Amino acid sequence: MAIIEDAQSSRTAIVDSENRLKTFAVSQSEDKQTNIEGEYNSIYFEVTPDGAGDYFWYLQNTGTGDLTITDIRVSSSVVTQLNLHVVSGTPSYLVGTDTQVTNRNLGSNKSPAAISKYDDDITNLTSGGILLFEQLSTVDVMFHMKTTSNIIIPQGQAVALERVSATGAITCLVSLTKASS
Repeated sequence: MAIIEDAQSSRTAIVDSENRLKTFAVSQSEDKQTNIEGEYNSIYFEVTPDGAGDYFWYLQNTGTGDLTITDIRVSSSVVTQLNLHVVSGTPSYLVGTDTQVTNRNLGSNKSPAAISKYDDDITNLTSGGILLFEQLSTVDVMFHMKTTSNIIIPQGQAVALERVSATGAITCLVSLTKASS
């Protein structure tokens, strides 16, 4: 066995014959650590899109680091499908209401560097592809759009939610965090 010693603190760690570091550690999920750092937020809004094919939520990363969407919880007053698109262009809104952004670490006042708005019909956006979809097959039931890889949004990039068919009230909560380095 080899011993690694920190020259400044004299702390040591043991390396076994299979090159494994032997140490005592407490592990926690990346989500929990990000939340402890005050970088995890809930974005909440309620909106009634005008009709089929309308974008109703827009998020653009205005910061210097990547943002990630970990999941989206959504319900609808009518059966429909929702698509999360990567988009480009300058959005045009009827009103353009800022979403409610709440830090999940109640002791932190950090907020994400992002534009997050909802509207009845957001236009002037061009789809670069669909990232996620969810078939909302039951009225007023929460559906959970998620992916194990997260959606990574680099500086200047944007996403938007689209209602595929019908009109009706949407309640939505998006989990947004700063990407780990």
